[in-house]
Amino acid sequence: MGLLSEGKPLSWEETKKNAWKVHKVGIQQFISLFHKLKDRKGDTLKWGDEVEYNLISLDEEKKVAKLSLLGPQILEVLQKPESDDPL
Repeated sequence: MGLLSEGKPLSWEETKKNAWKVHKVGIQQFISLFHKLKDRKGDTLKWGDEVEYNLISLDEEKKVAKLSLLGPQILEVLQKPESDDPL
């Protein structure tokens, strides 16, 4: 569990000045977790877990990336293990 403390939200100007820090730390955390967990197989997501995906097909010859519209079908497959074992 993290540190709980009382504070006040930053103003929009303060938020904009610090956005790069949040961005940088978020990328560092993602890379760290990726390396730590990349070999795990068959895990299901539990409370508090969140994963975001972009489904992209790359044509390296033409240097083109296209966003896939198959998300709902793939999401159904990815959610099946979790729905089969809800606890």
